[in-house]
Amino acid sequence: MSKKQLLEFIPLTVLLISGVCALFKVPFSTWVVALSGFFLASLYFYVSFWLFSEFSIPLATRIVAGLFYSLNICAWMFCFLHWALWELYSIISLIGFLSIIILSLFNKNAPGYKQLLYRCIFFIFFLSLIYSYRKFSA
Repeated sequence: MSKKQLLEFIPLTVLLISGVCALFKVPFSTWVVALSGFFLASLYFYVSFWLFSEFSIPLATRIVAGLFYSLNICAWMFCFLHWALWELYSIISLIGFLSIIILSLFNKNAPGYKQLLYRCIFFIFFLSLIYSYRKFSA
């Protein structure tokens, strides 16, 4: 793994593990969810052009993908912490992911778009797990 991938992977695993701990009411796990979610959402939103610079995709596509990845992380964080607007962020990020998937399928021969497609599928999978748990557990 490269340093950029580790910079993305470590806070993501911390967010998921602390999010599960927050669902089970482990003490101080909400602080870890908030900090790791804030760091990861900031990473995707502010430096997505640098984080995805290895991929051969246009700058505007990298920035838009980073925006929707950031909204997804905010939806996860809001859902784990039982804050308001988690449903809105989830729906907006799903709509954005569908647009990224359509864009990736039109450019399926480019290897950079495959990386965006794989990330979208990963994020949709976990968003659907978190969303369904939160929606049906109440």
